[in-house]
Amino acid sequence: KGTASNYQHNAINLSPNNSSQGLPPFIQSFFNTQIDIIQNGTSTSSLTLCEGDSYTLMSEDISGATYSWAKDGNPLSENDFDLDITQSGHYEVYIDPNNGDCIIEGQAFVAFLENPEANNITLLQCNEDGSPDGLTQFNLSQSNSDITNGESGRTVKFFSSLANAQSDTNEINSSNYSNILNPQTVYARVTNVETGCFSFSELTLDVSVTDSNNVELMACDDDGIEDGFYSFQLSDANSGIVNGLPTGLDISYFTSYDDALLEQNKLGSFFTNTIPYSQNIYSRVENANNCYGISEVQLTIHELPDVDTELLTYYCLNEFPKAITLNGGANITTPLDYTYHWSTNENTYEIQANQTGKYAVTATNANGCTKEHTITVEASNFATIESVQVVDASQNNVITVLVSGEGDYEYALQIENTIYAPFQSNNTFENVSPGIYTILVKDIKNNCGITNDLVSVIGFPKYFTPNSDGIHDTWQVYGLSSQFQPNSIIYIYDRYGKLLKQLNPLDKGWDGTFNGNILPNSDYWFAVTLQDGRVFKNHFSLKR
Repeated sequence: KGTASNYQHNAINLSPNNSSQGLPPFIQSFFNTQIDIIQNGTSTSSLTLCEGDSYTLMSEDISGATYSWAKDGNPLSENDFDLDITQSGHYEVYIDPNNGDCIIEGQAFVAFLENPEANNITLLQCNEDGSPDGLTQFNLSQSNSDITNGESGRTVKFFSSLANAQSDTNEINSSNYSNILNPQTVYARVTNVETGCFSFSELTLDVSVTDSNNVELMACDDDGIEDGFYSFQLSDANSGIVNGLPTGLDISYFTSYDDALLEQNKLGSFFTNTIPYSQNIYSRVENANNCYGISEVQLTIHELPDVDTELLTYYCLNEFPKAITLNGGANITTPLDYTYHWSTNENTYEIQANQTGKYAVTATNANGCTKEHTITVEASNFATIESVQVVDASQNNVITVLVSGEGDYEYALQIENTIYAPFQSNNTFENVSPGIYTILVKDIKNNCGITNDLVSVIGFPKYFTPNSDGIHDTWQVYGLSSQFQPNSIIYIYDRYGKLLKQLNPLDKGWDGTFNGNILPNSDYWFAVTLQDGRVFKNHFSLKR
């Protein structure tokens, strides 16, 4: 009986096309008149109200009629045509007109729904500028969870007065509200979205006079990409911010003061500065979700020492044990502004080395930032000329120099202290004029020295002009000397085969005379047997 029956009003819709009633049995109540006692234009039998509401059920006001009211089947003492209600229940009224007419009936199923919970709380904010008036900005919505106990399906609006909250007018901006007093009370209207029922609470805005500490986080720039950007672990600043403050404080970080004040756009655990080398961000310190203080956190990225990272140099093995000087590779005018530590355990800017290998030095600047400079010392040496290959007495005389050694070499030809062919990386010289040359081989790695050697290129002049002008006044085989094939045999003939002269390879040459007589312009022949066994025969011209 009663509530145990689990009665559900309007549980099944018996609207037209779903049910019907046949001819009635003779039951008097079928002929009673049914009236609407709710009269709200929404429902004639169901009424939903919120906790604390009041409502008056209204029947017909009939003179001389008798009114009987009941709640949940229990008679009420009320005997007027209306009834004030404040509780949930099934309300019925029976009206006897006392004039012979049928009984008039009315009923209402009333439910009073619970209003949402709304707590009175205090929101403590940090003093924005430290001024004594205590006026600053608040993000009122951060108190929503505390006001509603975290219940879902709730909306919270804020108003400067209770009257505005009750009338739901002149809502204030909850995300950025500037208080006008310290402390100041504003009012929250909490509404259950499902039922529409609402409650009110007071939110006290209080500006804290406490503060937290400004700190600086410092880091050295990343080695590799030195651009002034660094990923900071923000919690490294926590101990400095709350130094001297009570324990149990919560700290969060923001890029701007306004974000910290309004507690929006909170940063994660790691933050890479967006302004190179120096940037200020802000920490917000809270005690039980109330602002305890806002601090400035300076992010400073120090530059690394300006030193080269790698260097390749060479040591001349032919100069051992003479040492070369290695330095810390600083690219500044005052390298002693840094300190240095070498892999050889030396601590000077320069060290001496006479061995090949790798040498590492770590430079440290005044900010404690370090950078490593690695020097690779490779071996070098002057060249050893193993052999010189010569193709001469030809249309294209060629000299090829073959050397050995640890260096990188360049080659040149010099004749009578004059450079004939400048230094080149190719060890072969082509189209070389006949003569005696000095071969120069230079080490270009570390300038370990120049090696030289003499070479002879045999050749035969096509003509000579014995006119005592100092140019081509005699004819002689080129490339012969006391060092090169001095025992060669040279004969000169006229066109008829008459022997005119046997030349000494070391003499200045034939002057164009025979037995003291000047010979005429003509072609003359020679036969040469070189000391190395080669034989050459050809002709040349005498021109006066």
